[in-house]
Amino acid sequence: MEERKRFAKFLKYQTNGLVLLDAVTVDKGSASIEDAFDEAVNTPYILQKVKWAEKQGYNAIVIDCFGDPGLDAARELVNIPVVGANHSACYLAAQLGGRFSIISILPETDILIRNLLLKYGLLSHLASIRHINVPVLDLEKDPEKTAMRIADVVKKALTEDEACSVVFGCTGMAILLDKVNKILQEEGLDVPIIEPLKAAVYNAIYWVLKGVSHSKLAYLPIREKLRILDFKITEVIQSGK
Repeated sequence: MEERKRFAKFLKYQTNGLVLLDAVTVDKGSASIEDAFDEAVNTPYILQKVKWAEKQGYNAIVIDCFGDPGLDAARELVNIPVVGANHSACYLAAQLGGRFSIISILPETDILIRNLLLKYGLLSHLASIRHINVPVLDLEKDPEKTAMRIADVVKKALTEDEACSVVFGCTGMAILLDKVNKILQEEGLDVPIIEPLKAAVYNAIYWVLKGVSHSKLAYLPIREKLRILDFKITEVIQSGK
């Protein structure tokens, strides 16, 4: 969360106060998302926050997870732009380098990532998915060591997989971007490394400034019907619960 606060402060300065970024967390769910089960468990609470954000008057929403959990459902639920980290980062990587590699946290994410890239039409641009084998909650335990591990994996992606750009496969890796870039640049490697949260935030800013949102012909509004749930999403609930 501290990294998000620093980014919000920088973004406010960078845009001369035009863009204000708030970071909010879901009220319930798993501590991190690392597989399909985690996505399923967390998605209802993500949708609660999405609806809450629209009611609070936010201009756009970014889902802070590389798996884009609940992205399609969120776009059906609200009219303001909802932007995914994977969606934004991987399109940017394809634009910048054609072939890109994803530096992921764990092998469990592979099927999720490949399914998303297939849906987004980007699978042909994927050079490889490589792992650092560090869970989300351990990324900041030893930043120097983890940054070195990421840099080593990036070098393999460039030399062995012929990637021309690289995407971090977890938004929790944001805090390590500068360290990784420094290591690589010291070794003479200057390659686009895309941190997905920042890619999504800048993408959301573009949408808002452009005055566009996702198409309601693609993401049709939710039909009213009987739904027996143990949680509330579509109602306005104080404090976002």
